[in-house]
Amino acid sequence: MVLDFFDLVYLLLVLTGIIILVENRKERILYLISLQGLLLVIPIFQLHSFYELHTWILVAMVLIFKATLTPYILLWSIKKSKMNVHTKPRFGFLANFFFFIFGLLASIGVVNGLGELPQGIDKIGVIYVFLLMYLGVITFISRNHWIVLICGFIMIENGIFLLTLILHNGLPFGIEFGAFTDASLVIVAAAALQIRGDSIKKMGDNSLWT
Repeated sequence: MVLDFFDLVYLLLVLTGIIILVENRKERILYLISLQGLLLVIPIFQLHSFYELHTWILVAMVLIFKATLTPYILLWSIKKSKMNVHTKPRFGFLANFFFFIFGLLASIGVVNGLGELPQGIDKIGVIYVFLLMYLGVITFISRNHWIVLICGFIMIENGIFLLTLILHNGLPFGIEFGAFTDASLVIVAAAALQIRGDSIKKMGDNSLWT
């Protein structure tokens, strides 16, 4: 099976997920999440007309929420709370490799069991979409820092977004907009709680010296 341009984009999305899984520097992880958001723009034009208003609304929401706002909020929270730039995974490279192979085989099995796909979509692209969601799940399991856990949540959401596009009919605009804003509110709340927790901890540390 020959890869076309859109399949290569899906492959790049999976590769960014793999790098996020093994990368230990938080800032690099956030740059990769931003890159994932940018790559999501391309599949929109695979299944939606270039001349539809809805297409450009989707593009704008992806660029604002996924490629810009979300990574910026997380990056700002890292700098604001002066976190350590490194994070360590719970499992080593070998364990993550076996998790990935299992997910790849499971994705192939699920996609082979699907019926007829929309025109312009082949199975290898759908395999990549399921694999991207699975990488988000692995990130939840194998990492322990809240920034990286949120990035795992974003990867799962990105995969669900791609599945929505593959369904061809998509979702009503209000539901799509609500999904984007809900995800951003979760991230803002997590960042605010983390910064508040760090502030309380600093106050407690200072009180030990008074």
